[in-house]
Amino acid sequence: MKHFPFGSSTAARTDECQQWKEQSKNIPPAEDSPFAIDGTIIHGILEQYALGEMVPPESIEGHPVEPHHIDLANDMWDETSLLLQRNGATQWEPEVQATTADDVGGTLDLVADCSNDTFNFTILLDYKTGRGIQVDPENNKQILFAAANMLYGSSSATDLIEHNDHYLGVIMQPNQAGEIETREWAFTRERVDAFWKNHQQNIELARRGQGDMNPGSHCKYCPANGLCDATTGNLLRMKQLDLEDLEQLKWGLDMVEEVKETIKQIEAKAYRQMELGQTIPGWKLVRGRAGATAWDDAEYALKRLKSMLRGRKIEGERAATMIETKKLISPTQAKQLLKKAEVATDWLDEITHRPEPKGLTLAKESDKRPAVLSAEAMQDALNSIA
Repeated sequence: MKHFPFGSSTAARTDECQQWKEQSKNIPPAEDSPFAIDGTIIHGILEQYALGEMVPPESIEGHPVEPHHIDLANDMWDETSLLLQRNGATQWEPEVQATTADDVGGTLDLVADCSNDTFNFTILLDYKTGRGIQVDPENNKQILFAAANMLYGSSSATDLIEHNDHYLGVIMQPNQAGEIETREWAFTRERVDAFWKNHQQNIELARRGQGDMNPGSHCKYCPANGLCDATTGNLLRMKQLDLEDLEQLKWGLDMVEEVKETIKQIEAKAYRQMELGQTIPGWKLVRGRAGATAWDDAEYALKRLKSMLRGRKIEGERAATMIETKKLISPTQAKQLLKKAEVATDWLDEITHRPEPKGLTLAKESDKRPAVLSAEAMQDALNSIA
C-alpha cells in the first residue's frame, strides 16, 4: 500500500507544525515496533472479515497470525457488526484508500453507507488496536482528512459518501481491561470543508518548508522528534530557566511531559541504531542491572531469622519482632537488622539470590559494565569465524 508524505496519520501534525516535513528530511523511517506489527495483522484479519472471508489466514504481510491476534479481531468484528446493524448499513468497503494529490492521501479502515429514519449518512470507522491512550473521535483530524480525500479526490468508496452530507466518525479500540469500546462523533460536510480549506494551506506551507514549527503532543510519532530545532530548543531553554520566576517555572512545568516524550524518542532511536550494529561515540549497549536480592523461600527465611534472633534485643526491643511489618523484611533489611543484633550475616547468601539482569540498556562509555554485542554484530562475528 502506498505511503503518502501527507497522510491521515500526519494530518494533526501538519496543522500544528508545518516545518515537520523539512525537519524530517534525511532521517530514515523508524523500524516497525512489535505493537505496529500486531496492528497490521489485526487490521488484515478485519479487512478479510469485512469482505466476508471469515477464516483468518496463516500470515499477513509475512507475519504469522497468532491466536491473540484472532481473538482481538473477532471481538472487534463482533462490535463492528453490531455498529453496522444498529445504523442500518446497506453496503460497506474496508481499507479504503483515497487521494487528492500524488503526495496527499491515506487509508481508512472501513466506510459504510447508512440510513436512519431522518437522513442518509456515512460511517467512517478507524480501528485502534493498542490499549494505551484512548483516541477521541471528536474533531479527529485523521477522520476529517479521510472524509475530505474521499469527497474531493479519487477513491473506490466515493459512491458511499458523495451523496451524503452527514457523517459518523467512529473510533473502535480495546480499553485497558481489553474490552472493546466504540466512540462516535456526528459531523457534517460543512465541518469537513472548514478543516480541508485550512489543511490544504498548511500542506502547501509544509511542501515549501515554510510555516510554523511548534512542539507538542503531535511530535510523538514525528521522525524528527528529539532531533528538530523545536524539540532540542525546548531542552536548552529548560536548562536556562530562572526557577525563582513563577512565570518561567509554569512554562517549565507545562513542558515537562513534552520533554519526557522527546527524551524517550531519542533513547529509543539510539538504542535501535546500536542494536543494528551502529556505533554512537561515548555510548554502548550493556546488560541491565541485576534485580534486588530476594529470598529463595520467604517462609523458610522467616523461620531461620526468628531462630537466629531469638533472645536478642536492639535498643531494648526484641529483635525478632522487627522481622515482619506488613510483610517479611527484605534480605538487605535483614542484614542490617542482624548486624545491629550482633548476629553473623554470611549465612544469608545460602537462602537468597539476585535475579539475572533483564535485557539490554544504553549506558555511557564510562559505565563499568562491559559492552554487549548486538544480535547483528554477533552474527557478523560468527560469520567471519566461519
